[in-house]
Amino acid sequence: MPKIDCRHCGKKLTYKVVKDLPFFPFCSERCKLIDLGLWIEEKHRIEEPLTPEKLKETEKEGPEEE
Repeated sequence: MPKIDCRHCGKKLTYKVVKDLPFFPFCSERCKLIDLGLWIEEKHRIEEPLTPEKLKETEKEGPEEE
């Protein structure tokens, strides 16, 4: 089973399919909304242009499916 950490609080999450986690990649609506607020306040931002090569690197680093 794939395992990830909540992107906000770090709680360990285990799932069979992404639909098992209604707030994927977060553990709860609260963590999801806190993260959204950080983007709105520009505390999270993309600092460099996304090139096709960088996109491929990012896709490789994503959660593994079993």
